[in-house]
Amino acid sequence: MTTTAGPFIHSGQTNRKIMVMVLVSLSPSLLGAVVRHGMGAGVVIVSAIVGAWVAEWVFDRGQAFDGSALVTGGIFALVLPPTAPWWLAMLGGALAIGLGKHAFGGLGRNLFNPAALARVVLMGILPAYFFSPAWTIDGLTAASPLAKESGALGPTFTELLSGNTLGSLGQAAPHAVLVGGLLLVALRAVDWRIPLTYLATVAFLALVLPGSARIEGHAPWLLGNPLLHLVGGGSLLAAFFLLADPVTAPFSPNGRIAFAIIAALYTMLVRFYTPYPDGAALAVLFANATVPLIDRTVLGIGRTSEAGLVEPWTR
Repeated sequence: MTTTAGPFIHSGQTNRKIMVMVLVSLSPSLLGAVVRHGMGAGVVIVSAIVGAWVAEWVFDRGQAFDGSALVTGGIFALVLPPTAPWWLAMLGGALAIGLGKHAFGGLGRNLFNPAALARVVLMGILPAYFFSPAWTIDGLTAASPLAKESGALGPTFTELLSGNTLGSLGQAAPHAVLVGGLLLVALRAVDWRIPLTYLATVAFLALVLPGSARIEGHAPWLLGNPLLHLVGGGSLLAAFFLLADPVTAPFSPNGRIAFAIIAALYTMLVRFYTPYPDGAALAVLFANATVPLIDRTVLGIGRTSEAGLVEPWTR
């Protein structure tokens, strides 16, 4: 009896071609961050990409030139605030590759999105950089439109759409993230079900969830305001660039819909009922952890046994 090894699921495209498509889709967001925040944002972006590439070269020189490290570093940079020091961005980029990717066996085998994992791990290792008065849990300042502290201000419609609110680099130009994400969908690099379901569920929950006492007393604009929750935090970046990664998403269409709903529910529970302003990165990791169960429930398979590996694009 003979056996064959995966991958059995293949898109017909090379890793390098897929990475180029994602890099092109990321470019508007990266450029928008530099335009909005200046060269400081550029230093953060370059540092994160360099850290990711060097780590890739150390762990697997054969993959250092396929573009996956550049994508990971770029996405990680977008979840950092513009005031992040260069060394933190570089450390996070390296951590995303080393811990988020190679600790699980390399390209296409990681359970968690590496950029989101590095973001959350750094919050635990270096809390002073994320819990000081100027920074909070998701790289958002106390003046973020999602903040629930006294003194925060509600954003205007124009401020939300233009990204003229404080937050992570990925929030500097929401329209750029949306353009890049829609390009990924048009190129069929991601499954449209994931961003559509996630964003629709976030909007629905923003309308129906009752607020906590902290929200009602300090930030009533968080209630019944779907637009704020769609573009005022990390929702767009999570929808198109973190959750839609085929490596860390379920195999089946129905499984991906369930996966996106779980992520949206966790995102909104954090925003409404915890002190943290966003929680999108945490929601991505929580949803990633449910993928093996979703695949086994929907398809009756394990992640890398009968099904093999999925064509990766961000790792």
